[in-house]
Amino acid sequence: MISQPVVTTPTRAQARPSFELEISFVAILILSGIYIAYEIMAEPAGGHPFGHWLGIVGTLLMLMTEILYSLRKRTTLLNWAGPVRYWLSFHIFTGLVGPFLVLMHTGLQFRGLAGFTFWLTVVVVASGFMGRYLYTALPRRLTGVAQSHAELTAEAQNLQIALTTFRQEKTTHVQNVIAELSQRSAQRAAWLSLLGRSYFQWRYKRRLAGALRQLDELERAQQKELATLLARQRELERQMETLETARGYMRLWHMAHVPIGLTLFFSVAVHIVAAVYFRAGIFSP
Repeated sequence: MISQPVVTTPTRAQARPSFELEISFVAILILSGIYIAYEIMAEPAGGHPFGHWLGIVGTLLMLMTEILYSLRKRTTLLNWAGPVRYWLSFHIFTGLVGPFLVLMHTGLQFRGLAGFTFWLTVVVVASGFMGRYLYTALPRRLTGVAQSHAELTAEAQNLQIALTTFRQEKTTHVQNVIAELSQRSAQRAAWLSLLGRSYFQWRYKRRLAGALRQLDELERAQQKELATLLARQRELERQMETLETARGYMRLWHMAHVPIGLTLFFSVAVHIVAAVYFRAGIFSP
């Protein structure tokens, strides 16, 4: 008997892929081409008007990074403007492209307050990547709201029922392979499972693909269904094991990221005031 494909309700934000990193890097490549073209025609430097405009636009994008996502997440003012996950994607885009414009603004000269501001920007961007990694470790509904341990447990129970249904009337060989793939090879510390999740997921999917290639008695549709069920089962196990650890790390990350970000924008404000006072670049008479 061929089991019917199991369709799970798309309650997780991860169910829909996001491409903010890819879009950001494409924008950075385009901006790099513009920068190189300008370098051929003139010397890009922080004191040149072109360099100042790069810094202004980059600073505006960084301000958008700091303000808009927080407004959408913590207030009701922008509820009409789409789900939080889209604002997070925009937050990541401006948080990458803005600092890159600031890098071009420096003309690769890292002295004085401008240099200090740039290195603070590097720290904030690196912290942002860590924050995104921790954010995606927390299971979420499509609305962006984090799921509870009870919700994960309920989904895991439904998934186990689906796997049991799938195994019915399958050959002994298929049932043994499913049982083997359902077993954890080793128990890890929660922090290791959390920080190394991308590697462990990749390794399990390789193992899963290799095992499924040996199940010639299953049709391609059944192999795909089984792969989806087993991969989600392993993901749920990891999420339940690391949920509290991920929440704790996110709290620590916020405690570090917010003060560093505020220090960065104070440094930017001082840099802007100095540029206006000394009439540099576009502020020159």
